[in-house]
Amino acid sequence: MITCGIVGVTGYAGMELLKLITAHPRLQVACVMSDSSAGNRLSDLYPWMETGTLTLEPFNVENVKRLDVLFLATPSGVSSQYIELLDTFEGVVVDLSGDLRLTSEAYTTWYNRAPVKASTQAKAVYGLTEWNRESVQTASWISNPGCYATAVSLGLLPFLHDSLIEPDDIIVSACSGITGAGKALSAKTHHARSNENVQLYKIHTHQHIPEIEQTIRQLTGVEATVSLSTHLLPINRGIMATMHVVPTVEQTEAEWVDVLHRAYKTEPFIRVQQGEPEIRTAVGSNYCDLWVYKDQRTGRLTIVSVIDNMQKGAAGQAIQNVNVRFGLAETLGLSAQPQYI
Repeated sequence: MITCGIVGVTGYAGMELLKLITAHPRLQVACVMSDSSAGNRLSDLYPWMETGTLTLEPFNVENVKRLDVLFLATPSGVSSQYIELLDTFEGVVVDLSGDLRLTSEAYTTWYNRAPVKASTQAKAVYGLTEWNRESVQTASWISNPGCYATAVSLGLLPFLHDSLIEPDDIIVSACSGITGAGKALSAKTHHARSNENVQLYKIHTHQHIPEIEQTIRQLTGVEATVSLSTHLLPINRGIMATMHVVPTVEQTEAEWVDVLHRAYKTEPFIRVQQGEPEIRTAVGSNYCDLWVYKDQRTGRLTIVSVIDNMQKGAAGQAIQNVNVRFGLAETLGLSAQPQYI
């Protein structure tokens, strides 16, 4: 068994990780950590989940030495505090925050806080599994992608990789469920404001913008400019990203769809779904559903990507990366079908 620890297990991503690991045939939760809830038993916090007799511990480097994998399911700025203490950890670290995703300069600009050491950030592998699988296979530090960045990148990369769309004219409108904002209550996520409402937030300032552009540059060599507007939906989970792009070649809609089919024909978690995309087709699963439309009037393309922000956008992709890293079947423990109803 591969022994795992979760820091920040009481948050939404940590809870999702716990659920997935508990059901995984080769992973075992050996240590759960939360500085704010240390001393509590998991069974007291989550009586509806089979968690055994594990007790929450405060983070301590000595506590994690025996682990094969340590998941940091903590917010950006919090993960970095633990990262700085893990230089001598001999296992695999999977960070679900943004603290390892960007270069020091970009991180300071977009997150408005001090970054981790540049040497630490540089050794982290970006865990967009379908596009960086070979690097993940040998990684000791894995930076799990952000939820919007996952949905948008998976939609855009096949077209940018083959220079089929203009890289400097990409407009993205994306919407997410409330869990994407994290567990901490805010004015925007308060039920009275979020229920029966749609809200813009972080308009053109979302920290996943530089992550998307950096991912495109690193994986395709293309310098892209992405305009991203983000919306908060009155649902628990799920993301839909709608990308408007300008093609560089003339093709039929069927040929554009075939670009996605060719790019992802062997990928178990990418589905090119015919029909009107909807969030429900992905929620509760590790799937990403993709489609592309051609606007006959304007000539533009509309690429649509749908994921569950808590699974493919967070915990599910983290488990997918661990499966790859330890040579397991990539789909192991991730076979749940969408909770459509």
